[in-house]
Amino acid sequence: MSIVEDFALHKLYIESRNLLEIDLFTANSFGRTQIKSDADIDDLYTVIVPELMGLNVLEQRLFDDILCDVIDDNRVRFGFSLACAKAAASFLGLPLYQYLGGIFNVRMPRPVLGGSIVDEEFNEIGRAGSLEYLRLDALSQLSAHSKDSCIKYVEDGSWHVAYGLSFEFVEIYKREDINEYLRIKEHMSEE
Repeated sequence: MSIVEDFALHKLYIESRNLLEIDLFTANSFGRTQIKSDADIDDLYTVIVPELMGLNVLEQRLFDDILCDVIDDNRVRFGFSLACAKAAASFLGLPLYQYLGGIFNVRMPRPVLGGSIVDEEFNEIGRAGSLEYLRLDALSQLSAHSKDSCIKYVEDGSWHVAYGLSFEFVEIYKREDINEYLRIKEHMSEE
């Protein structure tokens, strides 16, 4: 079944950042995200979790609409929305980028590191100039924006979102942020 049965929320402290880890469980799938957030876990259990229990993870737009109604924090919305998408992709046995629509995408988003557009080996291939950065939000909200924009890497899932929704750029902060990009590229070459 693809019905939300439970959530587990945890505070993590990694590299002196406060992270919120969101685990979403259905009977047959699981989705986990980590986002930078100082949100109060008790408030999330009281306000958000009851609204999402029993929803079908395959109904992303409904899930996101409810998130937009009950929480003002766009990062928290992104975290819950991404957990839902990951659980749905898992339920269907698809990579997240394909579930989000990336099966027909023909180009990978380009990484931006330190103001430069780089290749997968971090060779500078151009200056990023002035990019339009999208504010992270529920996935159905992001899908309606200009695809020539940039999203900032926040956790595993960011490259899948950028590729699946056809964004042009992903800004990374550390070299290891490109690992998900490389895994997607490898998966695509196996098909």
